[in-house]
Amino acid sequence: MNVRGDGKVKPSETVKLLKDSTRCMVIINADCYSALNTRKKLIIDNHIDPTRELKFIDLLFTFPKHTKHSTIWFHRKWIILRIQQHFSSNDISQWQYEINITRRVAELYPKNYYAWTYRHWILLNIKTDSVQSKSFFVDELKIMKIWVQTNISDYSGFQHLQRCLIRIGQYYDNSFSDFYGISRRDILNKININTQLQNRDLKKNSRSDSIVSLWYKEIQFTKDLILRYPGHESLWYHLRFLSFGWIWLKLSGYLNNSIEYSFNEIDENNNSINSITKKWPELENELEFSRYCINLVNQERSERMVIQKQNALAFELWISELKKKRY
Repeated sequence: MNVRGDGKVKPSETVKLLKDSTRCMVIINADCYSALNTRKKLIIDNHIDPTRELKFIDLLFTFPKHTKHSTIWFHRKWIILRIQQHFSSNDISQWQYEINITRRVAELYPKNYYAWTYRHWILLNIKTDSVQSKSFFVDELKIMKIWVQTNISDYSGFQHLQRCLIRIGQYYDNSFSDFYGISRRDILNKININTQLQNRDLKKNSRSDSIVSLWYKEIQFTKDLILRYPGHESLWYHLRFLSFGWIWLKLSGYLNNSIEYSFNEIDENNNSINSITKKWPELENELEFSRYCINLVNQERSERMVIQKQNALAFELWISELKKKRY
């Protein structure tokens, strides 16, 4: 932005006027594209310090209504990308600060789609090649497991938890798939290929064991939540994601029918005493869990239990269709 005076106003005064006026405009309306684009140009021309601009956005986020505007989140992402060259992608302190911002915003608006999307983006920008990264992902997973227990119907929260699982898996194995890019057709095709190859490429090492353990414990945790909080569709969709991932683990050679893992300890956050949640998540056992939930509904006809039955039947149908392929 070339700032020139008009003969009466000095360029420095024009810059100050632009900075002050756009700041006021954004405070009043965080969706003001013109004001935010002007501030971007001022940042490019070094008239605004990008780190100070982040502090300004922090201030905006103290107004709950501003946290729901996509434009302000895009503006923040643009600034981070601009200054990212000054800190490593593994500078956990910088990313942790950004996570803390999204956490505070989520408390103001638990189902804030844009805040959660930004939080997903942070995970994707942290490399998986260091112990610090693993520690960050594990801590974030622990935080999310606490979050979903108090926000059972928050689909965005569960989606972020799923992304934490994927990133931890990618730390253990950089070829670990991002399941968000995999469709049911991919699964069915892989089942057919897997039947022909008969699981010849079995991945058996401590890192693959860690991935299987991570997934197994998360399935336990989710089933326990389903039993404790019946009638929440979000939990069943999360279980479907986990079952989908489990099938992919098997088809990718992380485990097969000849392998039996034994975990004597369950997740520290999972206090379930119900053995139905601890069964090895083969398709037969997944169907058994679904039918177990349906039988519980038949004993109690409350509204939430009726919804629980509908969700269990939908899950059973989904599992049954995969089971026909005999992977």
